Amino acid sequence: MQVAAVSRQEDADSLVEALKKKQYPAFMANNSSADRFYHVQVGPYADLKEAEAMRARLITDGYNPIVKK
Repeated sequence: MQVAAVSRQEDADSLVEALKKKQYPAFMANNSSADRFYHVQVGPYADLKEAEAMRARLITDGYNPIVKK
């Protein structure tokens, strides 16, 4: 599940650390050379139901996550 796509690695690192402090399994996804954004994600989740539950929790915490398959 993607939480953000930012253009600066420092911003992505800060967001990953903030999410980890809140007990989210956060990481920065590898970005290809053609993609100039750093993708902050949480997961993976075994099924859509589990992902949707985490999405609801992230929204409650003020994030705007996107479920990615």
